[in-house]
Amino acid sequence: MLSLLARRTCVVLALLLPMVAQAAEAPILPTISFYNLNKERVTLPGDLHSDRNLLLLYFQLTQQSDVDAWNSTIDQWHSIDSSLVAYTSLVSPAKNILSRWWQNASIRSASPNNSRWSTTLPLYVNKHGFEAKLGIASEAQPVLLLLDRKGHVLSRVSGPPTENNTAVMRGALQGAGSPPLKPALPLPATRPQH
Repeated sequence: MLSLLARRTCVVLALLLPMVAQAAEAPILPTISFYNLNKERVTLPGDLHSDRNLLLLYFQLTQQSDVDAWNSTIDQWHSIDSSLVAYTSLVSPAKNILSRWWQNASIRSASPNNSRWSTTLPLYVNKHGFEAKLGIASEAQPVLLLLDRKGHVLSRVSGPPTENNTAVMRGALQGAGSPPLKPALPLPATRPQH
């Protein structure tokens, strides 16, 4: 009797293990096509050409200071690992062409440093579906994803580039093949305005 129970248990486990393994797999960036701020067509993950891609997602314009801080940190990392590619995306709900044009023009004018325009990717998507596929539970803070060239999410952090968040992402980058990355230099203190 025990051997019959043991065989049934083995059969059930054999059926369940593939489902558990599939559930534990990392999310994959869904295929999305859009225009960057240089008005060039981009399709992700197909246009990812590095083994280490950072995708900084933000959801509200009020998160711009965290985005700028992350971009500063990422620039420091890129100076050590030139194969690291980084993209910044404001994730917005699907909009008509006029609304997209207006928002893109606003982002362009707010970002006069046009060297970032080719990697600034405004996304107009079904936000709920997009965020669910990537396992993003909240829009309260920016999310930084480390992706391989196929769009597999290798690591993620949420929020500003705190000491903990940068340490987690540096470790993930090094695990994905980056050379040792130094901690980011502290951001300069801002002077109070009178």
